[in-house]
Amino acid sequence: MDSRVKKLMGSNMDIDFISDVKFGDSQCPWNVDEETNEHKCAVKNISICKYFCGVQLLDSVLCSYPHEAKFVLAKEEMDRDM
Repeated sequence: MDSRVKKLMGSNMDIDFISDVKFGDSQCPWNVDEETNEHKCAVKNISICKYFCGVQLLDSVLCSYPHEAKFVLAKEEMDRDM
């Protein structure tokens, strides 16, 4: 895995982050930089974040912020053209 991809724990499969320590205490790095809570990794039937690189078992989000996923993931790691 590319070193620019971070494993963030504590996601809710909406996919966003919750503040429950027993599930993990990660925060979206984009939200932290902008001091907001508006960015989500994925929202059903709407969008997938440009930094979202996938989910790792059990529920860790792989995030490449501030590098867009299409520049971090190898072609074989993607399931479609971006």
